[in-house]
Amino acid sequence: MNTLTFEKFKIKGVNFGETSCLPDIKNDDYIRAPLTILPEVTDEERKYMGKGMIPTLLPHQVQNQYDRARIDLELDAAVLENEYLKATFVTSLGGRLWSLYDKKAGKELLYANDVFQPGNLALRNAWFSGGVEWNIGIKGHNMWTCSPLFAEELKDKDGNPMLRMYEYERIRGVAYSITAKLEKDVLLVRPEIENTSDNEVYMYWWSNIAVDETPDTRVIAPCEQSFRCAYEEGAYFLGNADIPVNDGVDVTYTTNLERSRDFFYKIPENEKKWITAVNEAGYGLIHMSTPELTGRKVFAWGEGAGGKHWNEWLSDCGKKYIEIQAGLLKTQLEHFPMAAKSTLSWTEGYGAFQGNPEILHGRDWNCVIDEVKNNINKQQMIVENAEFEIAGKGELKYMGSGWGAIENMIREAPISNHLDFPEASVNGECAEWVKLLKTGELDIPNKNAPIKSYVKGEFWIEKLKATKDSWYKFNQLGVTIFATNGNIDGAYKAFLKSVELEPNAWSYRNLAQIEKNEYRNLVKASEYMEKAIAEKNDYQPLWVNYAEALAATKNFKKWTEVYEQDIPQNLKADGRLKMFYALALTETDRYEEALAILMDNFVMPDIKEGEFSISHIWLQIHRKMLAADEITEITDDEIYEKYPLPYELDFRMH
Repeated sequence: MNTLTFEKFKIKGVNFGETSCLPDIKNDDYIRAPLTILPEVTDEERKYMGKGMIPTLLPHQVQNQYDRARIDLELDAAVLENEYLKATFVTSLGGRLWSLYDKKAGKELLYANDVFQPGNLALRNAWFSGGVEWNIGIKGHNMWTCSPLFAEELKDKDGNPMLRMYEYERIRGVAYSITAKLEKDVLLVRPEIENTSDNEVYMYWWSNIAVDETPDTRVIAPCEQSFRCAYEEGAYFLGNADIPVNDGVDVTYTTNLERSRDFFYKIPENEKKWITAVNEAGYGLIHMSTPELTGRKVFAWGEGAGGKHWNEWLSDCGKKYIEIQAGLLKTQLEHFPMAAKSTLSWTEGYGAFQGNPEILHGRDWNCVIDEVKNNINKQQMIVENAEFEIAGKGELKYMGSGWGAIENMIREAPISNHLDFPEASVNGECAEWVKLLKTGELDIPNKNAPIKSYVKGEFWIEKLKATKDSWYKFNQLGVTIFATNGNIDGAYKAFLKSVELEPNAWSYRNLAQIEKNEYRNLVKASEYMEKAIAEKNDYQPLWVNYAEALAATKNFKKWTEVYEQDIPQNLKADGRLKMFYALALTETDRYEEALAILMDNFVMPDIKEGEFSISHIWLQIHRKMLAADEITEITDDEIYEKYPLPYELDFRMH
């Protein structure tokens, strides 16, 4: 018997904090990380690589106000269960499939994190490890991965329960849903993307599946070629790699990888699409799909100290994990055009796999692949023949955001052919935009209160232009202009008008971002940030931008003075602000004080994937120490050998 229950998921986690109100004015370097494609990648394979990348994460805002202290959490969840499997979805965290428990074997099939601990690994900053994440629209993780989805209970034609989770993706302007049900020993998942607009949009989908990594974990997919993606600081390099052995290393065993790596498998068109990760006993999770989901991938943190530390940084249990993934294209460095008035859907299947370990860990790769094929025929047939016909009307159990409801009002037509975005979902984050839409009036908040939300689109530009002049109108207008068409000068003029009408921290800050990131006038950027801080000195994100501006001008002496004299006491403990203080101390030859900061249980909760700020400070501190002893000719590797970077400070991924 299949059941679906809605309950509270109890787990240790963090205080997530408020969303930062500072808009992305070309300050998210994750978006702009350069990609180098090596010559062996063919022109046909390059077709969509680099296409469809977004210039800003607006209208979304950064989620970076979390910490690392532990509190008890109760999260909205939905549980599908039968005699074979128990699947737990945390709907309030992007619909994450947190756990898939094999009841017959008494084993967890996924890497089920023991804690909710965000880290800075996504476009909106906050991301957490474990389970299965549904990534829609844009490279860089789902914009809703740490936010609630709508969730409703459905019945199929046979009366079996189904769970459907959904949202409106604001950047691409599409509705998407994930419908799940159990059939025997397979969890069936049907993602669907609807572009009901008159515009072609770029699209992307990857299902990211975290599984435990054991000393003998082997990742198997039906192919002999792959792309290999390597990381350097702020950059990607894509080339080709043989499977299973590349450069003398069997890369199907993830513990053979010295550093963090992606392998995107080139599964032949005529092959069934599947991937599995098996342990030494030949047991693990199998992921299968219908042919539309062509891509498969493995990501491993690698055996380097930095990768291992990242793995542990995102949990409390200390267990190692890898990710096996499935997508609509061969790599995650590309987007494809989705036609106007079109729908995309496919079926995925998740279940337990058991094969002969001697064959699965043998050297004959063709025999390894055949062993998997021979053991998944029944499960694969379930996936290929899956039906998701809905009987009757669903019952909405959990609410998502109000942005889909607002878009319905704008278009005066449904954004989805079957998903309900009720007006009751409009909440404090977006309520002011409904008022503007219906009355033409824009509420003016207290200028010292963090701004709740932003919009994009020519529709909103015209609506804002028609409102009464105020500092808030022109602040929002500037952000909307930048988000909609990248008109830097138009946005700048709007922000100037905002501070002319009433000086405010938010528009001063936005002017600073344009000066720094677009006009490259670093001194003026610092001056604007100083004005922003003068207006509001108790907001951590503003102080971070001020520190970045001063560091860009190498005015480190100024930052030491500001940190020591002006920052409110409660913000001095902030890890990122302390990092900038340690940098400034190092560059002003107070490097022993900087070293003391790093060695005193230093923690920066929002350190970014691929960020090397701490290790750079470590090198510079010891380079200056050695220079004091008249040792100047020394390499970075020699410094690390003489003064090893402590494990707890090591976030290097290469």
